[in-house]
Amino acid sequence: MGFLYKNLKKHSRIKMLEIVKEVLIERLRREDIPYVAKIASICFHGLRNYYDALKWIECNFNAFPRMQYFIAKFGNDIIGYILWMEKGGFRKEAVWELEQIAILPEYRGKGIGEKLIKESFEAIKKYTHARGSKIKLVLITTSAENQAQKIYNKVLGAKTECIIKDLFRSDEVIMIARNIDS
Repeated sequence: MGFLYKNLKKHSRIKMLEIVKEVLIERLRREDIPYVAKIASICFHGLRNYYDALKWIECNFNAFPRMQYFIAKFGNDIIGYILWMEKGGFRKEAVWELEQIAILPEYRGKGIGEKLIKESFEAIKKYTHARGSKIKLVLITTSAENQAQKIYNKVLGAKTECIIKDLFRSDEVIMIARNIDS
């Protein structure tokens, strides 16, 4: 597998809006963790140190099935990921958190984040249903300035519930998507 930008020059010849059709969503494999850690170190201020990001992602990966990663691949390159986390135990009415999503900057705004949320959430629903549960709601915490709030609303129907002042680096918005397990 090439390292992140191996095929970027080739990708630039394809209309960027058509890239989303070529993107595959898959479960994260252990051997892909270093690539996801690199993306996390690029996309998240709190994970700028690659080795800290690597340890964090390995820890979360090892918490399967409570924590489930999915990756977005374009060709052989991983260009984004999403982490879902189940909250409060394995209940009959499950609460899932969209814990983290990251798309490499040059691939943002192309519909890849939407595809990653939709397809990974379908896998989360399938997993939840297979154990005899349904999804009660999805929780999302994001920066008050994060434009991704629009995607969370569009794809999941998430609405702002509250704002927590100065939670991480700034104010954080808590969003909830209800009635989404149909």
